[in-house]
Amino acid sequence: MEDKFFTKKTCDRCPNKLDARTMSWFTGDTICMDCSDKEVKIKNKMRESGINPNDYEGCGYVPTIKIA
Repeated sequence: MEDKFFTKKTCDRCPNKLDARTMSWFTGDTICMDCSDKEVKIKNKMRESGINPNDYEGCGYVPTIKIA
């Protein structure tokens, strides 16, 4: 199977162009830096709530966390 990480043109989650990219902590999707920032906020909120985000690495979904 061909790895398309470097050839993708748009984020797997939103329509942003992939000028810079990273892999999702939770799903393995190729995501833009805006979506990555959202994941960082989710992980921080999980820590604040006493949840270890490392337990969710690669879980296959983005946990629903209310961010104020």
